Amino acid sequence: MSINTPFNVTLTEGQIGVILCSLEKSVKYADSEYIAEVDTIFEELEGAVDKYYNKLEAAKKKQPKAEW
Repeated sequence: MSINTPFNVTLTEGQIGVILCSLEKSVKYADSEYIAEVDTIFEELEGAVDKYYNKLEAAKKKQPKAEW
């Protein structure tokens, strides 16, 4: 197993937010290599949240509208 082996984990939106805020603060005095790595992590985490909400929105659109 290498250091770049992907893992699937379950995190809440709040937990992802904490991670993103922590990463954002960590780049203040970092070098460009570290910042690039953090940017990659940001994209992955934000993409997961966006994907969830896009899927939720698509499911809501498929729901029949009640005509009472």
